[in-house]
Amino acid sequence: MKKFVFAAVAALALTACGGSPKVAMVKACTDSGESDTNCACIADSLEKNLDKETFKSVALAMAAGEEEGNKMMESLPADKQGAVMGALMSAGMGCMMGAAEG
Repeated sequence: MKKFVFAAVAALALTACGGSPKVAMVKACTDSGESDTNCACIADSLEKNLDKETFKSVALAMAAGEEEGNKMMESLPADKQGAVMGALMSAGMGCMMGAAEG
């Protein structure tokens, strides 16, 4: 029940951020101190490389904060966790290399 309530609150947070998981993800990223450019790049890459539901789960987890977000990510099936980790590594490398080239 507690997870459901938290997920509902996180969903409301997405709505407050314009209703878009991508917007919430970028906001959570920039709130953590990253640049707008890097955050937008990472969000674009994750959106491209993850299925829609997994992308939304990652966005909700990022908006939830570190502790609760980690719990949400750990609740994903192992194959989804692997996909997220691969997509995050790919996004990080691609966005960092793109920023280094620019």
